[in-house]
Amino acid sequence: FFTRVMATIPIRRVQTVTIRESPLHRLFKTASVRVESAGSDGGAAGATRESLAPIVKRADLTKLLAEVLPGVDIDGVAWSPVDPRGFRRALRSSLVFAAFLTAPFIAMLKWWTVAWMALLFVWAWSHARLYVRHLGWAAGEGAVFFRSGWLWRELTVARFNKMQAVSLGESPFDRRARMASIRVDTAGAGNTSHRVNIPYLARRTADELYHQLSGEAARTAFRW
Repeated sequence: FFTRVMATIPIRRVQTVTIRESPLHRLFKTASVRVESAGSDGGAAGATRESLAPIVKRADLTKLLAEVLPGVDIDGVAWSPVDPRGFRRALRSSLVFAAFLTAPFIAMLKWWTVAWMALLFVWAWSHARLYVRHLGWAAGEGAVFFRSGWLWRELTVARFNKMQAVSLGESPFDRRARMASIRVDTAGAGNTSHRVNIPYLARRTADELYHQLSGEAARTAFRW
């Protein structure tokens, strides 16, 4: 409103495209589109410079993405879910967080602690269920797709020819459950970026996806 910025980003330098939908976006059938480009510093200035469309109508989103990602059809993506066992792991994390919040107030709440903990359990269960349900990934049409979030939703697209590294990670909890995660790194991704970081994959699925993406990255010439 006060300071106006106009920037030009060559299409060939776009590394990833992220679509964000807050509850207000969904209420008014809009979305926000941001691009990460080579040379981004990941700071506030970089984020402002690369905000492609802070508000765009959902009906116009396909047309906009066709300009930025020619040949990639967001609407036609065949999403794959994460392993169903991810719900139990997400639920444990939510319960630990809820218990951590409750512990300092036990003496203060007294018998209300039981009601408060019951409320937090319902919240933790609902959050874990919705979080895992909205996790999804796909690899095809020359790009890898990843979506996450149920209240504030984000969807990121990274072309194969923009991938700089593909890694398969296993935490101690992953190894115990025979699961793994896949992470794709691109140039220009900052600390606050919505990275392609797919959790809660069965180990066999993670192995297959890792070899697919690393093979695509090796066969495709990287372009800045």
